Amino acid sequence: MNTVSLPGIDRPVSLLSQGSLGLLWGEDADAFAVLDAAMEAGICSFDTAHVYDFGDRGVDRLLGRWIASHGDRGAAVIMAKGCHPDHEGNPRVSPADLLSDVSDTLTRARLDYVDVWSFHRDDLSVPIGELVDAANAEIESGRIRAWGVSNWTTPRLAAAVDYAESNGRAGPVANSAHYSLVDQIDSPWDDVVTLTGPAAAEDRAWHVAEQMPVVAWSSLAGGFLSANLSREELGSPESDHVREVARCYASVENWARRDSATALAAERGVSLSQLAIAWVLGDDMATLAVAGGATISEVQENAVAAAIELTPTERMILSEGAAQ
Repeated sequence: MNTVSLPGIDRPVSLLSQGSLGLLWGEDADAFAVLDAAMEAGICSFDTAHVYDFGDRGVDRLLGRWIASHGDRGAAVIMAKGCHPDHEGNPRVSPADLLSDVSDTLTRARLDYVDVWSFHRDDLSVPIGELVDAANAEIESGRIRAWGVSNWTTPRLAAAVDYAESNGRAGPVANSAHYSLVDQIDSPWDDVVTLTGPAAAEDRAWHVAEQMPVVAWSSLAGGFLSANLSREELGSPESDHVREVARCYASVENWARRDSATALAAERGVSLSQLAIAWVLGDDMATLAVAGGATISEVQENAVAAAIELTPTERMILSEGAAQ
C-alpha cells in the first residue's frame, strides 16, 4: 500500500482510509476481523466523525474497542471529524464546538489523541483566525496531531492556509471533499463541496499548485460506480438510497464514463469499483480516498485497487467517457 506523509503525523498514512459505518450493526468480532484485514492489507488510516454516533453504537466507540483489543495505539492513524450541524440545522462550527467534539471523540474511543481532526463543515460567519487558533490550541494540548477540513470552499481553505502562514500557526494538512470519476450533478446533502465537474476546475488547480492533499469521500459516487447497482435499478429506483444515487449522478455524461470504466475494467481484469478508486488515487491532485469496505473481501479488493496504475490515455478515456 502506497503512503503519504502529512505534517504533524509521525508515521506514513495509507492512501486508503477505512470507513467503518457499515461495520456498526453486527458483532464486534466480525467488525474487528474486517479492521484487522484492512491493517493486514496495508490500510493503516481509519475514518470517523463525531456525527457517526448512535447511542451505544458509533464509529468512535468501535475503533476504540478495536484498538484496545490490540493494545497498539500507534499502529492506526485515526482521522476524525467534528463540528457538524445539529438536527435543528445549527452550524456548530466554533472554538467551543471544536473543544466539545474533540473531547467527545476521545472519550468515546478511550484515546488520548487523534492523528488528524477535521472540521466536518464550515460557518462563514466565524472569523477564520478563530478556527485556526482553536485547532492549534488542540495541537498544543496534545489531543490532536494535525488538523484539516471537510466540505470547505477553496477560498475559505486558502484563507486558513494564509492565516496560518502569516501567524506562525499549523495550517490544514488535508481537505476532505467529494471527488470521483463522475461529476456530482446534484448535492446529496446541504453544504457539500465537490471537486468534480468543470465548475471546480480552478479549485482542483489550486489544490495541485498548493500540494494540498485531498481525502476523497464517495469515490464510488454512492454506488453509481459499482457493479452492484445495475443500469436497470438506477433507471427505475425502488429504494430511497438508489433514488438519491440516481438524482446525484445519473447524467448522460456520467453514464458514458461508467460504461467506459466498465469496459476498461473488464479489459484489465479488475472490477468497476477498483478502477474508480484507482482513477481517484492517480489524479494530478495529491489524493487519498475513504473506502468503506464492509467485508474482508471488499477490504482486500479495495487494497488491490490502490495498486492499479492507469496510463494517461486510459485516464483520458475514462474522464471523457470516450469509446476505445
